[in-house]
Amino acid sequence: MRQASRCAAVQDYFSPRGRLARNIDGFKHRPQQIAMAQAVQQAIEDSATLVVEAGTGVGKTFAYLLPAMLAVGKVVISTGTRHLQDQLFYTDLPVLQHAAALTLTAALLKGRANYLCVYRCRRFAQALADYPQLNHAYSAVSDWSQLTQTGDIAEVDQLSEQSPIWPHVTSTRDNCLGSECPDYRQCHVLKARKRAQDADLVVINHHLLCADLVLKEEGFGELLPSAAVFILDEAHQLTDVLPDFFGSHISSRRIQDLVADISKEQLQAGAQSDARSEADTGALSRTYYALLERVEKFCMALAGHMQDGRQLWPQVMAHKDVHNALQKLIACALQLTEKLQAISDASPGLAQCYRRASEINGVLDEFTVSSNKVVQSVELGRRHFRLSSLPLNVAAPYQKAIQEYQCSWIYTSATLSAEQRFDHFTDQLGLQDAECMLCDSPYDYASQARIYLPALKKQPNQPGYTEEVVKVSLPLLNASQGNAFMLFTSHKALGTAADLLKDSRFNILVQGAAAKRELLKQFHRTEDSVLLGTQSFWQGVDVRGRRLRLVIIDKLPFASPADPMLQARCRLLAEDGRNPFMVYQIPQAVLNLKQGVGRLIRGEHDKGVVVLMDPRITSKSYGRSFLTSLPPMTLTGNEAEITAFLHTIS
Repeated sequence: MRQASRCAAVQDYFSPRGRLARNIDGFKHRPQQIAMAQAVQQAIEDSATLVVEAGTGVGKTFAYLLPAMLAVGKVVISTGTRHLQDQLFYTDLPVLQHAAALTLTAALLKGRANYLCVYRCRRFAQALADYPQLNHAYSAVSDWSQLTQTGDIAEVDQLSEQSPIWPHVTSTRDNCLGSECPDYRQCHVLKARKRAQDADLVVINHHLLCADLVLKEEGFGELLPSAAVFILDEAHQLTDVLPDFFGSHISSRRIQDLVADISKEQLQAGAQSDARSEADTGALSRTYYALLERVEKFCMALAGHMQDGRQLWPQVMAHKDVHNALQKLIACALQLTEKLQAISDASPGLAQCYRRASEINGVLDEFTVSSNKVVQSVELGRRHFRLSSLPLNVAAPYQKAIQEYQCSWIYTSATLSAEQRFDHFTDQLGLQDAECMLCDSPYDYASQARIYLPALKKQPNQPGYTEEVVKVSLPLLNASQGNAFMLFTSHKALGTAADLLKDSRFNILVQGAAAKRELLKQFHRTEDSVLLGTQSFWQGVDVRGRRLRLVIIDKLPFASPADPMLQARCRLLAEDGRNPFMVYQIPQAVLNLKQGVGRLIRGEHDKGVVVLMDPRITSKSYGRSFLTSLPPMTLTGNEAEITAFLHTIS
C-alpha cells in the first residue's frame, strides 16, 4: 500500500530543486508540466472531470502519473495500446517511483487474448497433427508455459504478436469457459485480475476499459467499481473504440473459429466418453462443414455487388441473391446450434460452443432487417466478411455506463482540440461539464521547424496528383538525405508513390512490406531511408534526433466520403440543421493532421520540416482552421528556403 503523504503538493516534486530534478538524469523544470499536474491533482481531490491537451514536450505522463501515485484510493490508468501500457508500467512508473520515493503496489492488466490459456494449450496439443506448420511455435510456447509466472504472451520473444499459434493457445470472450474450466485455478487471466484487484494502481488499455464498462465481464465485475480515479491517456482514440462495444458484429472469422473449437472439443469429448454415437459425431461434422460452405457462398454473393472495403449494409442487402445467401447462412447456423444443444452436456467446452452458436444466430438475425437507430455496414475482404451494427452517437450510452463510478475522470492527449476548442471531443463523449485545459508545448517551434506549403498545380482529386507530390518531394528528400516520413491518406496513393520511388537512391521502406516495428528499426539504422506509411504511422511513432528531419503529408486527412459511419453522421447532422462538413469533418481532419505533424518534433533539440502538399490548405477558406491548430512553426512557400534549412540540419 502507499506510504506517501496524501497532502503532498505536486509542484514540490517538479520544482527545479525537487526530488525529480535530483534523481532523474536530464529532468527539466517545465511550467506547463507543473500546471497540468496541479490540475490533475485538483480534479482528483474534487472527484471532477478534466480534459487536458498536452503538447509534445510537456511531459504529460509524469504530470498525471505523480498525482495518481499520491491519490487516495485505487487508480486506473488506461492507454491507447498495449505498447504504451508496457512503456508506462515497465519504464515510466518505476523511474518515477524511485525518483519520488513513493511506495505503492501496481499491476499491469491486459485482455484475455494476451494470456496463455492452460486449457486451450492442452487441447491444441491433441490437435497439433492437423497443424504441422505450427510445431516449432507450439514447442516454444510449451517450454515457456512451464516457466512463466504471468502467462503474458509478450514474454515469448522468439514469436511475434502476429504468430498464428496465439489464437489456438489463448482465450477470448467467446471461448473462455470461466469458472466451468477444468484449469480454472491455474488460469493466468484470473491471477492477473486478482493482482489488479489488490493493487493501488492498475494500468489497462482502452479496449479492456470499454469491455468492462459495457460488457461487465473482462474484470469479473470487481475492478472498476473499486476505482477512485480513472485517467485515460491517448484519449482521442476512445471515440473510435467505444462504438464497437456499444454495437454488435459478426464475421466469417468468428464463425470459422467456432467451427475449429467444435472440432477440438468434439474430439476430446469422444475420447473421454463413448456415450455419443458415431452417427451423432458425423452429423455434427457435416453440419459445421456445410456452415463453412455457406460462409463462402455468402462472400461470393457479396462480391457480386461490392468491391473490397466497407459499404452500408441495407444497400447491399437489397440485392436478392445477397438476401437469400444470408437466409441460408442463418438456417445452417441454426441447424448447428440445434445439434450442439443435443450434446452440450458432454463437456464444458461443447456447452460453451453451444452458447456461442446461439449468440451468432442472434446477431445474424439482427441483419435481416434494417434500422434507423444504428449504422449497419458490411466489410468484404478476400473470402472474408464482417457485418457491423454501430450506434451513431455514443455520448448517451457512455455517460450511462460511467454514472455508477462517482469519481475523477481525467482525459489527456496531445490532440484533443481544434482551433483551441474542445467541443468536437467533449460532445462525442457527453463531457459538457468537464473542465478543459490546453498546455502548449515548451519547444521553440518557430526556430526548430518549418511548415512548407508548395504550390501544386493539381488538386487532390485529379489524375496525376500523387505523381506531382513525388516530383515536388524529390528535391526535399535530396536535401534531407532521406531521413523522411511520407504519410499518405490512402493505400492507393502509397502504392503509386512506392512504385515511383523504388529506383531512387533512397532506401525506400513501405508499410506492409514488413512489420511496423521492423520497418522502424530499419529506418533508425539507415541514413538515407524514406518510410512510406498510411494511417498507422500518423500516430504513436516516436523517432527522435536527426534521423527524422522531414515529414511529407500528401493530403488533408479527411475521412473517405464512402465510409458508412461518416455518411450516417453527416446525414444526422444535416437533418438537425447543422453543416456536417464544418462541425464534424473539418475538426476530425484537424485532429488527424495534428497527429501526423506531431511525428516531426519529439525533443527539444529536434529540427525539421513538415510539408503539407494539399493546395486546399491555402486555396480554401477552411484551410486556416488547420494552420491555426498546428504548433507555431515558421511558415513558408519558398522551396529554396526549405532546402537551405534542411542543409543546416544535415
